[in-house]
Amino acid sequence: MSDIRTIFERPLPATRNGAFFNTFSYPTKISPESIAIYIVATTRPGETVLDTFSGSGSTGIAALLCEHPTERMKELAGDLGIDPVWGPRNAIGYEIGTYGSFAAKTISSRLKANEFKKAVTDFVGKAGEQLMHYYSAVDPDGKTGIIRYIIWSEILLCPYCGEEISFFERGTRRNPVIFEKDIICPHCRKKTSVDEMKFQTEEYMDGLTGKSEIRKKRLPSWVYGTTNGKNWDRPATNEDLEKAAAIEREMQDLNDLPKEIQWGELHRNGYHFGISYLHQFYTARNYLIMRKLWDAANTYSPKVKDALRLLLLSYNASHCTLMTRVVAKKNAKDFVLTGAQSGVLYISKLPVEKNIILGLERKSKPFYEAYKLLENCTGDYLIKNKSSEKLDEEENTIDFVFTDPPFGDFIPYAEVNQINELWLEKTTDRKREIIISASQNKGISDYQAMLSKVFSEIKRVLKDSSYAAVVFHAAKAQIWSAFENSVSDAGLNVELTNILDKKQASFKQVVSEASVQGDPLLLLSKKIQKEGEIEDEEDIMERIILSMEEENNFDERRVYSLYVNECLRKSIHVTYDAKDAYILIRQLRKDVMDAALQG
Repeated sequence: MSDIRTIFERPLPATRNGAFFNTFSYPTKISPESIAIYIVATTRPGETVLDTFSGSGSTGIAALLCEHPTERMKELAGDLGIDPVWGPRNAIGYEIGTYGSFAAKTISSRLKANEFKKAVTDFVGKAGEQLMHYYSAVDPDGKTGIIRYIIWSEILLCPYCGEEISFFERGTRRNPVIFEKDIICPHCRKKTSVDEMKFQTEEYMDGLTGKSEIRKKRLPSWVYGTTNGKNWDRPATNEDLEKAAAIEREMQDLNDLPKEIQWGELHRNGYHFGISYLHQFYTARNYLIMRKLWDAANTYSPKVKDALRLLLLSYNASHCTLMTRVVAKKNAKDFVLTGAQSGVLYISKLPVEKNIILGLERKSKPFYEAYKLLENCTGDYLIKNKSSEKLDEEENTIDFVFTDPPFGDFIPYAEVNQINELWLEKTTDRKREIIISASQNKGISDYQAMLSKVFSEIKRVLKDSSYAAVVFHAAKAQIWSAFENSVSDAGLNVELTNILDKKQASFKQVVSEASVQGDPLLLLSKKIQKEGEIEDEEDIMERIILSMEEENNFDERRVYSLYVNECLRKSIHVTYDAKDAYILIRQLRKDVMDAALQG
């Protein structure tokens, strides 16, 4: 217990980089190297770790890495003052999500890194020979080059004269890049707020559904390419538009069936207008390329085929669909290209069509590094694509649990991941997904009941002297209450608390006015908890504020996380939502500073 107490004395950094983190994106993904420190501090070589919400497999990978620790793991252990016994650990992961379990199985398959590298070279080489002509374009000098990416533009309607307006042409500027809040119509010269302008629609023949459909009208606007190693960019031409239309007609000959999107909380009438099927999330060119590449992976051995398909999926949702976008950075001369926003299915007014073939080889590098780190690991890692409400394991057989449950209504994982799962032709069973969701008719009580079953199972299989580390994040008091109740109903107790200090917040953690910095990390045990001291919630917040002021590192979001930790450690119910807590925290801080000034 001494090592685990040591590492719970200060926040453990969980950086959003490294080979494993950079292989593929996954909501609320945690660095395996950070998790590994908790595993080596609580287990011995040969023991078994359980993750009941394994996501993309970070806990299992962490257990495997304990045999061959990375330099980062050794550095973290040294910084924390522990001297762990490195060696192979075994892991069991339960994951209801199809994509997460596929990703975990594939990345931990012990595929030899050089075999993967050779296959990628062959795969991308053949793709270039057979498919790159779809990305050919004439450069500004009249030579044939290759498209790197194209900015498409939503077409808007002037509310005064009804004429069409390209958002790219009239709503943006370059050098420096600016997104205009108002647009002056080039036809009637009237000014209108962009937010008040309706989008234009168009009727088209959908090659996969075989029906006439209606969608938002979007047109190629600016083309970025390369010719013999020299990059260029230019406005889109009629030739570019004609080629895009020709590829769309080619969709009718594609041997594929439309795959229906199952919408839930993430659907928006505006930017999702006309999107009912998977292929409608793509330009015709990029869907056709993805389909051909997906089929081409079939020609390889089963293990390599899965690795190539995971590589494709790692690039797919972030870079292949209309969710890819450009942003404006201060004083930038040109738009900055970026991937899809994590945890949502947002499509901007300027979606980007990237060259998938060029992107794959670059994307394969962190995969090669990941396979290299794992190829000689001998621990067992069993991934089960099923609910953890009922575990297969016998009583008192698990040596340590590290898990990261869904955070209430924070992210609808199945809805987000279907962009990848529909390619795998098996989507997540949403009936067993443990989230709060109006579209699934699951409220806070349903969430608590399902979570209670999981924690009860954790208690059943956990050895009496062992621990469960649980990462949890919420900005709403009622979700914290559901979490507290599910833990206590299962007969588990909070032994220690800490903060998992993510170096970069997720999109939702950054933009929300009720965001929380640092995910509380709780160490649970089966021991009977002693009666804790009673302390008022406001006193807890004030004590944390004083401590932060002394160290000159005040952050109200961190205050909230630490306040939650203290409440859980002392069995005090969390009654403040983050939004309400921040109002109180600001007032308490003002009082603290006023008192300090008065002497």
